[in-house]
Amino acid sequence: MKATMKIPSIALLTISSVLFWSCSDKDVYDSNAVQTNNHNVGEANNFDFSTVQDVSLTVDYSAFQTYGQVFFSVYSENPFVEEGDDQRLDERVLPIFESFTDATGKFNHKVQLPAYAEHLYVVTGNFLVSQRMMEADVLDGAARAVAVNSPSFQTRAGVTRAGVQTNDLSTMPQLSYLVNEDGTVALDADEKPIQIYKEWSTPLGTWDSQSGAPNYIIKPGEVRSELLFTEDDIEGLYRTIGQALDANKACSEEYRNFPDLTLEKESEVTITMLGGSTCWNSSLGYYYYFGDEPQRPEDLNIIMLFPNTQDGHWARMKSNYSYNGNIGVNRGDAVLLKYYPNIASGSYEGATTIFPVGIKIGFILKANGWAMQGKDYTIKGLSDSSRKYNVWGASTPGASYCLPFGTPGKAPYQYPNPNGESRSAKFAYTKMNGDQEEKFAIVSFEDACNDQDYDDVIFALKPVNAFTPLPEVEEKKTTTVGIYAFEDLWPSKGDYDLNDVVVDCKHERSMSRQSQEEDFKIYQETFYLTTYQNYVELVSGLAFTLLLEDQPSSIVMKKQAKNSFILEEVQFPVENNVYYLTSDVSAELGTTYILELNYDQGLAVSKTKVLPFIYRNEEGGKTWEVHVPFEAPTGKMRMGYFKTDDDASDPATGKYFLRSVSSGNFPFAFYLANARIDKFKETILVRKNESRSIDTFFEGYEEWAVTKGVQNKEWYLHPRP
Repeated sequence: MKATMKIPSIALLTISSVLFWSCSDKDVYDSNAVQTNNHNVGEANNFDFSTVQDVSLTVDYSAFQTYGQVFFSVYSENPFVEEGDDQRLDERVLPIFESFTDATGKFNHKVQLPAYAEHLYVVTGNFLVSQRMMEADVLDGAARAVAVNSPSFQTRAGVTRAGVQTNDLSTMPQLSYLVNEDGTVALDADEKPIQIYKEWSTPLGTWDSQSGAPNYIIKPGEVRSELLFTEDDIEGLYRTIGQALDANKACSEEYRNFPDLTLEKESEVTITMLGGSTCWNSSLGYYYYFGDEPQRPEDLNIIMLFPNTQDGHWARMKSNYSYNGNIGVNRGDAVLLKYYPNIASGSYEGATTIFPVGIKIGFILKANGWAMQGKDYTIKGLSDSSRKYNVWGASTPGASYCLPFGTPGKAPYQYPNPNGESRSAKFAYTKMNGDQEEKFAIVSFEDACNDQDYDDVIFALKPVNAFTPLPEVEEKKTTTVGIYAFEDLWPSKGDYDLNDVVVDCKHERSMSRQSQEEDFKIYQETFYLTTYQNYVELVSGLAFTLLLEDQPSSIVMKKQAKNSFILEEVQFPVENNVYYLTSDVSAELGTTYILELNYDQGLAVSKTKVLPFIYRNEEGGKTWEVHVPFEAPTGKMRMGYFKTDDDASDPATGKYFLRSVSSGNFPFAFYLANARIDKFKETILVRKNESRSIDTFFEGYEEWAVTKGVQNKEWYLHPRP
């Protein structure tokens, strides 16, 4: 299609599924209608049939030290379901808005939300924010959600050292053996203990017998400063963790599938604990190898690193639980790793702090290992979760272990791991030091098989730029959707099925950053419109008006044919920010039309709008158009159509595309915010339902229309059974 003006190229704007369906036996268009005198249709129906609202939204996490932006999601219903002593995000409940705060943890912008969203649930999975969900009412066009950091959250739980120093593992057989529900070692058919891993080694030193706090935590001056993180480093690490991990969602498979850390140069190595988000007191060990990955759990030579990885964060987050001071680490505790070249033979001879080039370092987490000693080492108030005791998570693919379906008699694992896949995630934090890039390695663990967030134990390693490069934190994508529905008989009366043109719209925003030290912004947004099978006899086209508050640096237009994987870059005809996608929808059934916008400077919030409408070309360069109520037509519209037949518009006062009150409570077109096309494929888009009014399929429609949007605002989300 030949363009009438040149548009600079860009990257993402989407115009979702556009389904066209018409009334083959009732579509009669009178070309002379524009010439008819206005029939006295009576009073106009001044209801705008809008399903959206503008809300001044305030979200504030500044009570917490987040070291940067916080990603949050807004829901119109509680997205959490109870699961034992914890809550799980129900992935079937979709957010109505998502964004980042600014670097101080605050967000304050006007956003568009569905009109039915009167009570909001604001959710974050940020590792450093204990208040995962806040609630807020929309009142007078505004909603405010401010997180509170209660005293119980603010208290830093210190390590309790009430016991004697030990490195005795006799009370911790579960580090290597399967155990029964009561903590005793499980036996096979020959009455022999079932051993999964070699017995762990303890050459680094001893720990407190009560808390598990190691006595080999690095003290000031014990190692080179290059092996410890600065305060700026810690801030960058936490900022990256907050952007890479979400306690409510599955961790990226790219991070989870990355191989073990490989040293590219001879070096000392330190590990610094950054925290955890779990109720369990788990044990962390490390191992190393050259060449191929160990294929079996029993191939690992595991060295005890942290007997008790619990830092007390989970109990403080819950506020009504207590570890009784049984905390094994503080955030920031660091340990210098040691290399034992003869450990496979059980010897510590030749021990050194220097790891050779090419060696691969792996880690393993024994779920609740420390708490299984039969003492009061687990969290107070937590119900029995012993089915998860027989879980080991290794960073090496194939080296993890758990019973396939949990302990007999208990509920099965939600995510069983019969092949021993890695239960760790690995990603990088990169910062600039002058003109040099510095890359830090971050490792995080999932301690069981009941979720996929991988934020239960998190640590970082030094030195910088010593390991094979890890994945950088990926971009965030947020999406809003909705449905446009049109009648193509305007300005004449007709049925009220609203299925002559149905447009499934998607607006996708790609949030990224130019460097890991900068804020996330919208550098690209995309709108999608896709055409589907239709039964119209009249030839109608599809177009949209693009409204911009921020000028993009480039725009790219594409289309994708039905059942094709090829994206074809095209130039749609454009006049005065009106994009004419096709003059004949029927001729390009199944085509997806794509508009991508790029912003060199990035946007904190997108205010871009795409307003679809249907049209037909007429003589003299004029058009016949149908827009949603009150929306102005383009400059090409033949204005003589207004105030004819059943149209009760008043262009002089900016009131367009209105029906008369006497015609009933149905518009010529409307937009349904946050609607999914599935509901319409089951109702108005079923061929046998042609010419049946939309209220036949949606019970709440009539009351919504009669009360002018006051009642049953969610009517289109709930079709009749």
